[in-house]
Order: sequence, then structure tokens, then C-alpha cells
Amino acid sequence: MPTGHDSVKAVSKSSFAFLSGTFISRLTGGVRDMLMAYCFGSSGALAAFMVAYRFANLARRLFGESPIASGFVPHFEDLRKESAESASKFFRDVFFSLGFFLLLMIGLSELILWMVYHFGSLEESSKEILYLSLIMLPGALFICLFGVSSALLQCEKSYFLPGFAPVAFNVVWIIAVLYFKGKEPSDAAVGLSVAMILAFFLHWVILLPKILKFIKSSLAWKQIFSFAPFSSEVKKILKPFLFGVLGVGAVQINSALDAIFARYASLEGPAYLWYAIRIEQIPVGLFGVALASALLPSLSRTAASDNVEKYKELLSYSLKKTFSLLFPCTIALFVLGFVGVNFVYGRGDFNQNATYETVLCLWGYGIGLLPTVGVMLLAPAFFAKKSFRLPTIASGISVLVNMLLNYVFVFHFGWGALSVALATSFAAFVNMGILWFFLQKRIGPFLKTEDLSGHLGTFFCSIVAGGGVLILGHYLIGDPTLKMLLGAPAPIFPRQFLIQSLQMIVLGGFFLLLLISYAWAFKVYDILGLIGVKRKLPITLDL
Repeated sequence: MPTGHDSVKAVSKSSFAFLSGTFISRLTGGVRDMLMAYCFGSSGALAAFMVAYRFANLARRLFGESPIASGFVPHFEDLRKESAESASKFFRDVFFSLGFFLLLMIGLSELILWMVYHFGSLEESSKEILYLSLIMLPGALFICLFGVSSALLQCEKSYFLPGFAPVAFNVVWIIAVLYFKGKEPSDAAVGLSVAMILAFFLHWVILLPKILKFIKSSLAWKQIFSFAPFSSEVKKILKPFLFGVLGVGAVQINSALDAIFARYASLEGPAYLWYAIRIEQIPVGLFGVALASALLPSLSRTAASDNVEKYKELLSYSLKKTFSLLFPCTIALFVLGFVGVNFVYGRGDFNQNATYETVLCLWGYGIGLLPTVGVMLLAPAFFAKKSFRLPTIASGISVLVNMLLNYVFVFHFGWGALSVALATSFAAFVNMGILWFFLQKRIGPFLKTEDLSGHLGTFFCSIVAGGGVLILGHYLIGDPTLKMLLGAPAPIFPRQFLIQSLQMIVLGGFFLLLLISYAWAFKVYDILGLIGVKRKLPITLDL
């Protein structure tokens, strides 16, 4: 695919297609999490399920997402310049090689976990986590195959379906929650773990028809199954793949340690973090993942053609768009955190204390929203140039920072589950800072000075809108955010759904109204562009 198609407009269109699919999947994910909170609250058994899910999901993070995509996409684009058949054979060999490798790894891991479960000296809570992990782990095969399948479709500029695919996963989860509602929490956790295998399978299989259509356009059926496991072309991406595994592995090991630190902080700590991060991941999934997914193939093609200016233009556009989208979201997480968490989760078995603790964790994660997505964009900038060492080093350093801060915040300051969220956010700043510094050192400045005025306008409008919501919420509906920020004790939250809905609609609507009004008054087209108002004048902030 020629680089002429890799314009800012093309990246924007691709990211919007991914966002559209992701938006639908996030809606179903929101329903899933609301039902989880209503049916099971933040019980210890549910927290154990969430920790086990993290462990079982480790294979996905290691082998099914950025590590495979970072090596696959640039090499696939190089081969496609030679012929579509070569690119198709490369995908075929990567797919089957990854499948064989995963079967071996999962089988070995299951054996080790089974031996530890039966012969190890473990506390009962740890055995529960291990048992649930044993059940879920086979599903990792399908979710890892989804990763490489999704990378192929993104190279083909098919973005909607990979974003939409988690809907199948969420539907299975929702059905399982409804089925096991009312059962003992420990029994429900086992049932949910079994359901995860089917959910992982459907998450992947929804891509299969489109994958087969692509393969069959270049290869005959006989060629499709005449694969060469670990072929010479597959071996060429082993180095970036291993670097990616090391970088992501460090982060994921750290994520597993986060769950352990949260468990030390409180038995329900992993549940509070789970519910908080599900809300924080809405803007990350809708905007950050969409932009990053659309950016890597385009950056790879421009890097391969040595078009440095186009490379900088694409990167600059993505970073500017990220700030325009996510800084207002960051402010919204803080000023709408209480009404939002209470609206989404505050009923059934999700009690007052769970609401309060989840809001604190949401604030902790909210601090790191921008740098988290910044890393998602800057790392592909290195991957596109087939430079994998520095992102791995940056990731490792951020992990060490995260572990140190976790230890200090949990055991010295006693900040509970909030400690983990804060440590994660501060570590994201370190990771982004390292990537930004060294990328700018290699290719020169990729953001222009004139862009700062637009960012200043976005900053100003978001702060003013947030301040207005704090004041209105405090005096109109008794929202506790302002009092909490000033050190007041935990409030009592309304539990009636109608009141929760009205509070969310009033404050959320007022935030959007103020944000857009100030953007219109001061001609902040970075924000106005999000609602379709095109720039007619240079971006200014007339104070």
C-alpha cells in the first residue's frame, strides 16, 4: 500500500473506524461491569477472580498484543512491497508458529501451576487465585491469535472489526454473570472462569471470516495449510518480538505485583482497582488505542520510504489529537468521578465504602491518563523504525519506579489500593519522558512551537469547565468532590438510580456545555474540531 495513503486524514479516518467499533464494545463492557458490581460487589472471591484474570491474561499481553504487532507490522509491510503472496505466506507462518508456541507454553504452565496447587504450601486465598488461573489459562491461546489477526486487519486498513470484536467476549461474560447471580461468590468465580474460555474463543473467531478472505485472495487452500513453522521470514521478527516480550513482560509482571500489593493493602483492593480502571480505560480504549492502532502501519510505511517529514507529521498529529481528546477527559475523571462511579456501580452489593475507594483509585489512574496514551503512541514511533531496544529499556525503568512507589505508598504511607493507581500513573510519566527525550534526540523536534497555543486553549477551557462543575455540583446537588478535595471524610452516596442518573446527566451535560462554550468564545479549534467545527482562523487564545 503506497505511502500516499498515509496522510493525516487517512490516519484520522482509520482511527475513527477503530473508535466506532471500540465504542460499541465499550458499551457492552460497561454493562458487564455494572452487572458484576451489582451481583457480586467487591467481595474477596470476586477480587480473587480479578487477580486470576490478570494472571491468565498475562499471555495475551506478552504474546498477543504489542510484542507481536511491533515486529509483524513493519516486516509485513516490507514484504507486501514485493508481493501480496509473500506477505500472505508470512502471516500464515507467523499464525501457525505462534499457535504451536502457545500450545507448548500453556501446557507447560498448566503443569507447573497444577503441581504448585497440589503440592505447594499456600494460603487458602492464594490457592483460590491459582485454581481460577488454572481454569482460565487455556483461553489465552485464542486471545493471542486474536492479536496477530488484528494486526493483519489493521495493515489492511480494516479497523472497525478488531475494535468491535470484544462485544462477543462481553456478551458471554454478561450471560455468565446473570446465570451465576445469587450463587455463593466462590462458586460464581469458578463459573465465570470457565465462561472466560468461551469468551476468549469468540473474541478471536469473529475475525476469522475476514482473515480467510484475505489469505484466499493470494493463496490456494493447499498453500494455506502448507505452512513452514518458524520459517526464515518468521525468524526475522524474533528479535523485535523478544524485545517486545521483555518490555511488556516487565510491565505485566509489575501488573501482577500491583495485584499483590493491592491485596496486601486490603482484601478487596484488587476489586476497587478493577472497577476504577474499567472507567479509566474508556478514553484510553476509545482514543488512545484507536490512534495507536491506526498509527503503526502508516508510520511503518513512511519509515520504510525514508519520508522523515511525513513521519513527523503523522506523529505530531497523533500527539496533538491525543491532548485535545484526553486532557478534557482527565479533568472529567476528577470532577465527575463521584457521580460517575456511583451512577455506574452504586447499587446492589456494591456498597458505600466500595464506591468511595473506587473513586480514589479512579483519581489515581486519572493522573496518568495522558502519559499512558503517550507511551502507546511514542513506542510505535520506535517500532516503525525497527528500533526495539529503547522502548524495552524505558519500560523496564518504569517498572522499577512503579515497584518502588508501590512499596513506599502501601507500607509507609498506608494509602491502600490508591497506592497502586498512583504508582502506575507516576511510572507512566517516567516511561513517556524517556521515549520523548530519545525520540526527539534522534529525529529532531516533532511538535512545533505554534502548536502550544492550541494546547494552552484546551488546557484553559478544560480547567474552567472543571471548576464550574465543582462549584455547581457542590451548591446544586451536594456533590462531595469539592469537600473531598479539601479533606472532608467519606460522604454518603444516593442509591436511587433516578437520582444517580439525574446527577450524572446534569453535571456531565454542564461540563460539556462549559467546555464547548469556552472553546467557541476563545476559538480553540482543537476542541471545536471534535464536534465538526473546522478551523477558519489560526488557533489563538484571546485572554
